[in-house]
Amino acid sequence: MDTQALKALIDLFGRAPLRELEISEGGQTLKITRSEQGAAAAAPAPSRPSASVEPFAGQTPSSPAPTPATQPQAERVVTAPMYGTLHLSPSPDAPPFVAVGDTLSVGQQIGLIEAMKVFTPVKTEVAGRVEAILVTDGSEVEADQPLMRLS
Repeated sequence: MDTQALKALIDLFGRAPLRELEISEGGQTLKITRSEQGAAAAAPAPSRPSASVEPFAGQTPSSPAPTPATQPQAERVVTAPMYGTLHLSPSPDAPPFVAVGDTLSVGQQIGLIEAMKVFTPVKTEVAGRVEAILVTDGSEVEADQPLMRLS
């Protein structure tokens, strides 16, 4: 199983109301379970080869992500909610959801993230005017990666 698919599975599991997920591919089995506190934990299936799971580059388990309420006015950004391929328009021949200069309201959709053939809407958690679009259509994005800067 490649790293991108593994990242997408873990991210999707974190958002799903599942307690356990087990996937087998190419003779390897991955089992992800949710602890009683609600956090996802990856554990190897019994009698299968195991690999250690480390935080992704740039992540520190003890530092929480900034919330929109704690972001300073000058640093308002819209971030990716998960890992995947970002689509800035609803279809290839349609105009983009937003453009530089547009005014956004809280909850407005600004794109779609595709992961494992599932499309998840990307919505703003802050309001403001689009100052810059920091990614290109069709690019792969990481969870919490800045997508747009607002003023």
